[in-house]
Amino acid sequence: MRVGVYVDGFNLYYGGRGLCGRSTPGWRWLDLRALSVHLVTGRSGWSIPTSLRVVYCSARVSGASNPGGQRDQDTYLRALMSAGAVDVVEMGTYVTRVSCAPLAVRGARGKPVLVGPAWPVMVRDDTGRALQDARFLVSVARREEKGSDVNVASHLLVDVLRSAVDAAVIISNDSDLAFPVREARKLVPVGVVNPTKGYRAGALAGSVEDGVGHHWWYQLTASDLRSAQLPEIVGRLHRPPGW
Repeated sequence: MRVGVYVDGFNLYYGGRGLCGRSTPGWRWLDLRALSVHLVTGRSGWSIPTSLRVVYCSARVSGASNPGGQRDQDTYLRALMSAGAVDVVEMGTYVTRVSCAPLAVRGARGKPVLVGPAWPVMVRDDTGRALQDARFLVSVARREEKGSDVNVASHLLVDVLRSAVDAAVIISNDSDLAFPVREARKLVPVGVVNPTKGYRAGALAGSVEDGVGHHWWYQLTASDLRSAQLPEIVGRLHRPPGW
């Protein structure tokens, strides 16, 4: 069985940070091939793969705003290729923009709750009457990663439609992947791995027997990440401090 593994790099990174802790070392220096082997052989119920094609989709960290992060990411990407931990690295882009939106706080299950006037910040009209339904608009700088989900979807569908793989694993909890995952299930068995500690995106759910069947779902744990690490030194590359 030839298995393609398609990794949404930023979804995996922020998911791992939530599972293991933002400042906790021991999980970032991730060996994606070792993790893929662990998932396919230990969680899928499929036959032992004859080959694994690991596709890693991410985006370059900006050196202008985060030079240390850019250096660490560059070291990691070179280590992945040097160690043979990936077959393809597909890079998207970062977009920096200013957005204006209503002020909100996180509510149940992460849903936004709009903030209204309350002591000590009150809003009154020109007659002095309190406006209880007023809303605060804030302007913020945003840095958005673009392209990873599209690249995951594209590589998945191209490989499946070209019959380059016999089964596929998607490591992402991005609901934007619902359509390509659903289409892939019609042709090959598909595993969907949620790399976050949150609920699985409902759009990525389905039945084991959809399409060709033999599909599966799994939620990563901190142990999965910590047990699939690259050697501390890969060629001349050293694991970054704190990783």
